Amino acid sequence: MADKSNWYDFLIPEPETKEAIQKGIDEALKTVRILKSEGPQALERRRQEERFLDQGFSDEESKSLAADAIANDKRFRIIPKDISLISKAQAIEPPDDFDVSSDLDKVKPPKVEEVKKIGMGSKDDYEVGLSESITGALASTLIKIPKGVINFGTLVTDALTQDGVPVDKSLTERFNTEFEKTILGQIEAQAEESARATAIGHLTEAFGQLYGGYKIAGKTAIPVVEYASRKARQLGPILVNAIKTARYGKTVNNKNLSKAFDKAKNLNKASKFDKFAAVTVGGGFGTAAVVMKQEDIGTLGDIDALDFLGTGQDREKKETANDDAFRQLNNKFKFGAELAFPVIPFVYGTGKVAKMLATKGKDLAFSDSSIERWVDKFVGKPFRSRSNKPQQIFDGIQRLEGKKSSVKILADDAARSFDDVLKKISRNSTKASEAIQDPNQLSEMFSKFLLSTDDVVKKNNIVFKGFSKRTLNSFRKAMDDLGVNKNQTDELINNGIDFRIATATLKNTIAKNKNTNVATKELNQILNDRVRYNLGADYKIFDMNMGLFDGFKPTLAAKEEVARIIQKYHRRNGERKFSIDDAMIVVNNILKNRTLNPVTRTPEFPIGTVNILDDQAVQMKNIGNNITAGGKFKADKTGGLIQKKSDLEAFNTLFGKYTNAKNVIYNVMTDLAEIVARDEFYTKLLKDNDALLAKGERGLFYPNYNKALINLGKGGEISKRTKFETRLSDEVYSSPLDNKFTLKIFEDAIKAGDKVVASALTRSLPYRAMMLIPKGISQAGKTILGPFTHIRNFFSAVFTTVHSGNILIPPAKLAEFANQARKSVQPQLLYRMTGNPRFRNQPEDQALYRFLLEEGVTNQNVVARDIEGLFGDITLAGQRDETAEVFFNKLVDTTTKKFKKLYGVAQDLYTAEDDVFRIVNFLAEGYKLKEAYRTAIKNGIKNADGSVVKMPGDLEIMKESAKIIRETVPNYAYVSDFVKGVRRSPLGSFASFPAEIFRTGGNTTMLALKELKDPIRETIGMKRLTGQAITYTFFPIAAMKAGSALYGVTREKLTAMREILPVWSEDNTIIGVYEDGQYKYIDFSHGFFYDTLVSPVSTVLSNVQKAKTANEDDPLVVGFVNGLTKAMGKVLEPFFSESIWFGAVADIMIRNGVKDNGSPVWNPDDSIMTKWTKSTQHVAYTLSPGSLPQVRRLINAIEKKSQKGVNYEVPDELLGFLGFRKVPLDIESNLNFKITDFQESQRNESKKIFEGLRTGDPVEDPNAVIRQYFNANKSYYEDMSKLRRVYDAVKTLGMRDEKIEELFGKRNEGPLYGDIENNSFFPLLITKGQIIGIEEQAEDKKIPNILNRNVLRIIERMERDMQRLRLNKDFDLDINNYLIKTQEQVSELQTPPLPKTVLDANPNPQVIQTSQVNQINQGLTMTENALLSDDEKMIRLRQRNMIT
Repeated sequence: MADKSNWYDFLIPEPETKEAIQKGIDEALKTVRILKSEGPQALERRRQEERFLDQGFSDEESKSLAADAIANDKRFRIIPKDISLISKAQAIEPPDDFDVSSDLDKVKPPKVEEVKKIGMGSKDDYEVGLSESITGALASTLIKIPKGVINFGTLVTDALTQDGVPVDKSLTERFNTEFEKTILGQIEAQAEESARATAIGHLTEAFGQLYGGYKIAGKTAIPVVEYASRKARQLGPILVNAIKTARYGKTVNNKNLSKAFDKAKNLNKASKFDKFAAVTVGGGFGTAAVVMKQEDIGTLGDIDALDFLGTGQDREKKETANDDAFRQLNNKFKFGAELAFPVIPFVYGTGKVAKMLATKGKDLAFSDSSIERWVDKFVGKPFRSRSNKPQQIFDGIQRLEGKKSSVKILADDAARSFDDVLKKISRNSTKASEAIQDPNQLSEMFSKFLLSTDDVVKKNNIVFKGFSKRTLNSFRKAMDDLGVNKNQTDELINNGIDFRIATATLKNTIAKNKNTNVATKELNQILNDRVRYNLGADYKIFDMNMGLFDGFKPTLAAKEEVARIIQKYHRRNGERKFSIDDAMIVVNNILKNRTLNPVTRTPEFPIGTVNILDDQAVQMKNIGNNITAGGKFKADKTGGLIQKKSDLEAFNTLFGKYTNAKNVIYNVMTDLAEIVARDEFYTKLLKDNDALLAKGERGLFYPNYNKALINLGKGGEISKRTKFETRLSDEVYSSPLDNKFTLKIFEDAIKAGDKVVASALTRSLPYRAMMLIPKGISQAGKTILGPFTHIRNFFSAVFTTVHSGNILIPPAKLAEFANQARKSVQPQLLYRMTGNPRFRNQPEDQALYRFLLEEGVTNQNVVARDIEGLFGDITLAGQRDETAEVFFNKLVDTTTKKFKKLYGVAQDLYTAEDDVFRIVNFLAEGYKLKEAYRTAIKNGIKNADGSVVKMPGDLEIMKESAKIIRETVPNYAYVSDFVKGVRRSPLGSFASFPAEIFRTGGNTTMLALKELKDPIRETIGMKRLTGQAITYTFFPIAAMKAGSALYGVTREKLTAMREILPVWSEDNTIIGVYEDGQYKYIDFSHGFFYDTLVSPVSTVLSNVQKAKTANEDDPLVVGFVNGLTKAMGKVLEPFFSESIWFGAVADIMIRNGVKDNGSPVWNPDDSIMTKWTKSTQHVAYTLSPGSLPQVRRLINAIEKKSQKGVNYEVPDELLGFLGFRKVPLDIESNLNFKITDFQESQRNESKKIFEGLRTGDPVEDPNAVIRQYFNANKSYYEDMSKLRRVYDAVKTLGMRDEKIEELFGKRNEGPLYGDIENNSFFPLLITKGQIIGIEEQAEDKKIPNILNRNVLRIIERMERDMQRLRLNKDFDLDINNYLIKTQEQVSELQTPPLPKTVLDANPNPQVIQTSQVNQINQGLTMTENALLSDDEKMIRLRQRNMIT
């Protein structure tokens, strides 16, 4: 079946919306048909008839009343009947008695008061509101679409009219004039005015016309183009065959011709190319044909920077009817050409790619199409959560990490319970307190007690049957001897029982998955031994030697004891002369290169072999191999290193073996949890793989290489036989995925888990030291370590509740959920700060939090996890064998030890602030689901299969709720690997967060639309869409409207404020404030994190509004494209802008002491030491916690002190803690900054005139200096226009002309002020010093003078023409009018001798800056400045009344 989808379908996914739009278009087409066949009078008569019928009149009465209404109403004028849209166009003459002016005089349009009755109102009476503007846009669009069809017909007719008919008597002009007098014409005029009063209304009107025009084209032009394309391809083979065989006339028994006909028949159906050509060419030109006033919309060619495209609209009305018709038709052709390419292909292609990713996402990487594989690699992979991993592997990794995190919480809880009891014992027993002062005594006693009794197998289940009576009695006696009372001893025992039950449960889970190679009883014994002998001990050499300075150093006696063992080892193997000194060298090498084996958790180290039969000269010795599964000593083979139990004890002493109860608890539970999580991960993947293969789909794993190559080969390299490990040995455990074949990238992803592999550069030691450390510290300082940032973090998370629609559930329920979230959330800071057990979470609350951890809902704060990943990148052990790498990691550990402790608390708090609302939203989603099912059951709603709806179980609802939160609330686990990798680059700060806002925003919309189609969840979907609407539109608009109402800041004043705002705020959602005679603004976008989604739209709208304010004659496309460009910049900014640290370094090293906003770090005249001091302060300030500037402002506000000339208010600064600070708008300072920016631009533009032309080499192109002079002034014109807009803005905001003039005067820019005030452009001039310098260079180098007489004459003409330009209008000069023609290129290349007054002058190559000279220069042409004496210049100025 042919694909009936349209290029715009992906933009409007809702069927209801499409249906409504289609209905409107069909109505418009019906109107067009009536207009074409019967005329506008008949159309209006029909409408009147329907109106009277609705009032209850009969058919005959309605027809009579309608006829009377039209006959008696002069506004319903008959449009000329010689309009031909369908039949062949005829050249016509206007009627002899037709006189436009006299006819217009006879009929007066209704007054504004009359139009008000229709509902439009007068713009002069009030400011047009947003809803009114959009309504006006829709009304204007519905009228313009059919009117545009008629207008196209009149243009075609006029184009065929004989020459000489005046344009005002053209059919098009007559039609438009008469239409304006009708009631529809009056409505259109008012609707258009309302629509264009706001940017969103103007855009709605434009896009509405384009959409309607495309629908009409879809029924007219597109089918024609598709048919033509198909026919061309049909005839192609026939014609080619005829030409090749020269058989034009022979058709009988022509086999080749028959084959060609057969081929043509196969091509009869429309191909993809036919459809594409039809959509682009037919859609583009068809849409352009019927769009009314496309000149108001404009083309890309209308933009100055893109005028080379040649598609700019010609807006100069011609004198005759056919000339003007051809002008307008040519404009429509240009408009259609741009729609045909690149607009429609871009939108069409974007829609196809989006559809491709949505429907074929998992198969694209393996597609036979190279285009589809390219789309997957460069469009899909970098930005989707799963990156290059299949969904099954990605989901499995999230479950793996969630399970490990959940058990870690359980282990932390058990360790806290032990700590709580120790504190009680310390308070109540002096003897025990002394024991606790020795960190090991009581801890070792409890450790031995915990591991004293093995788990057993009962009915094929591993269980903990309880501590033996003997063990309990022994432990109670030991505690009693320390003075510990019975209750506290019982608490320790109960904690031990809880711990052992938890570990037995984990062991049993391992056994039940049936991937072990031994029976349950044997597995239990192996795990018992692993817990007791491998996990029950730690080594100080690893735990205490992380920093630069070792916390543990083996005693000399311990080293000598091991040295004697090593000496004996060498002598036993024939090295009789191996001395004790030699052995001590080996001991020191062992201490330097020891590592902890991840499986046995025992030390291993390199030791040289002495047996010539050994395969390797160096082997790794693991002392864990000297302990049997039953815990007994096991000697090395004959001649080995460790031969006696005392040898093993000597090595344990060397490495500082010790036992700590908290470590035992943590080690055992996390180790077993890792095994369980990995095993479940592998098992689930195998199950998913089998399910895929059973359904005939592509699998993830295959039993042999060839099958994997056939099915997965296009996706990349195939792995060798897979081997996946846990912390159990191969003899004990085999992964169900072992010995299979898959993609290498899949295998690596499964092994790496959620780690993102870094590049060689980012792993390098210098890069990590110079880039990652300061970047990590600066980003942490601006977020997690900023005290007031935590307030903003907490309150901004409220928006997630609104965004999901959960704010609409009963307030009492929200309060209940908030209380539950408070009780469940980590990190239990009150407990950690006070040590009081009553502040600990209750078991049931902890159970909820652990469930959410396993489901990947909590502990997923995007900013915190991003920084955590960055700090992890810093201490990568990529090259552990290098001394520099080891030293670097130790240095980091030592210098950041206290920082880590502080950061750990701050990070936990930052995460908790986020988790509160995650839990609230989770509980709210569960509540909504239960309520939806209750309502469905009550109303008797049935499932799709006809079965009765039943209430799901609690676990099912919890799982669905968790899934919803993962999809709709920013979650670090779902950030793509590409975006995560941005954290390692010098660019980008917190790139993960905006990426997640885009993901979750889109997911929320799609989920809501899906829910709306579900009869059970329909109300949930409605609430979710309502929440999004409130978030995206109500909050920003309500904030702006509230500011406008509260402070009287109109749209005009808000637009003026934007002209002088800092560049980072000018396109944001701004709340204007006016209080106590001062303007301020609140950057709402700063504290509203969903602004990431809203900002691109608001940026486009603000630029459309600014462009309209700057020049009402500019087409819509100018502001739209400028806004779209800035919007894309904002979207990409988090990924490609300078990071905080790199920006500070760039200010000093790259920008030479200038910040990116243009302000200086130091003065160029400062001494080296002063520059160094200021640079250091600048970097330190950049890296300081983000709250430091806020604290300074708050202190100054409290003390009533100004800061850099600005006075701050306490309430304003307190609002800043929530992200909504009132920022004073210093109009005078901002105007000064804008003048400074202008002067800098002026200097830069002046340099462009001779850029590259004064090298001493001959300039071959005589037009080079003309072009550069023209282009420099064109840019300078934009600079002056911008300054004029600033001038208008500060006047709108109340600055007096006298004050503005004074500020310009202080900057020696009096003449510039005059030009700005008069809205006049005065171009850049070439100084006499430049003329003399170029002439002298030409004589010295014997090269042509680029400023010869002809060039000077042309430049003088350009100056005169430019002086006629008005600012903020089109720069409507054409460079081609000034270029030297070919015959003129042989003109004289030598400038005539200059007057003596010029030669005697002191040459100055810079633009003259003094006020007097500026005044002279700006009243004279360049040639007059160069060739007249000062007295002659004054005379010329007096002649022009410029001076007195």
